[in-house]
Amino acid sequence: MTDILYFILVAFISYFLGTINFSKMLSWYVKHKDITKIGSGNPGTMNMLRSYGFGIAFATFLAEIVKSGLACLVFKLIFPQYDQVIYFVSAIFLLFGNNFPVWSKFKGGKGVATLAGVFLFSNLWYVALTWFVVCFILFMFIEYASVISFTYIGGLSVAYTIYAFVSQIYYAWLVVAIIWVMYVIMLARHHANIKRLFTHTENKIDFKAKLAKVFKHKRGETIIDEEFVEHTPEKEIIVTQLEKKEEKNDEASEKLEIEKNEDNENIDFAHKGGTINDDENNEIEDDKEFSIQENTTLNDEKIDQEDLDSLSANFSIDEKENYRQTIDSQLEDDGIQENVTDESNGEIEENANFDIEDTELKPEQLSKKDDDSDV
Repeated sequence: MTDILYFILVAFISYFLGTINFSKMLSWYVKHKDITKIGSGNPGTMNMLRSYGFGIAFATFLAEIVKSGLACLVFKLIFPQYDQVIYFVSAIFLLFGNNFPVWSKFKGGKGVATLAGVFLFSNLWYVALTWFVVCFILFMFIEYASVISFTYIGGLSVAYTIYAFVSQIYYAWLVVAIIWVMYVIMLARHHANIKRLFTHTENKIDFKAKLAKVFKHKRGETIIDEEFVEHTPEKEIIVTQLEKKEEKNDEASEKLEIEKNEDNENIDFAHKGGTINDDENNEIEDDKEFSIQENTTLNDEKIDQEDLDSLSANFSIDEKENYRQTIDSQLEDDGIQENVTDESNGEIEENANFDIEDTELKPEQLSKKDDDSDV
């Protein structure tokens, strides 16, 4: 019962140690960026290599190796009676923590650096170190990172399997089973890479060029992150301090030219004698003048109409007198009496535009009027 509790404790601590992801930490504290939003989005060594170059990727790889290998070694020293069994139990739970971290919704790395640390701190550390150098050299010629990962971890898994059965270590079959389960988990995490390898669409990494950049890096040069380049991240772009100064000078000259053009435009506009406010004032003055002219025209038209009405009235009065004189002359000459109807008076009122009382000339009145005229 006590043995089971020990293994549960080791598994629990190992899992949460595995959730510590150095690629995320270094990406954030060194580059101030989230590695899960750059490149492939995988928080692992290879994505760090593609995105930031060899230096920070190698630092990530070493940190993961020390974390996983040292944790397994410490548990082995604490529980020496379980030897390799407790060592690889810690290793598989470290792998679970790295690949399926609870803090990141179970989305983590692919476990290559974790397994590399497990083998580099194991009883076959010398084999793991030698094989690492061989694969490091192969990486300069084989540009597929996934192939190198499969080769490195697969070779060490075969080597440790042989060692376990030949040396007859404690519970050799259990140790070998754990090793190959870890290898299968790593392959499963690389399923997309395996598919691209068969379809010949796997991304290549020019590892030799990236490594050369580190040794050829000169003072006064800055390596630009590839995420700012529009094409697929493959190579870094080096910009010298001289090029930076030239860019700054160009920007400053462009800014001065723009300001100069603006000043010239303002001077020309001032010479023309106007501003936006002056234009608005001119428009307002024009509106006022138009309103005054319109009112003047209306007044003139009103005066003309009054004159016409006055002339019409005068003309109508004269016409009325002439008409009456004509009637009087006819009555005197012929003795014919006529009645002036309301209709004629209405016509007279319409022509004269003033009120005239409707009157009806009777024969008696006409004769009376004749008598008055005789007197």
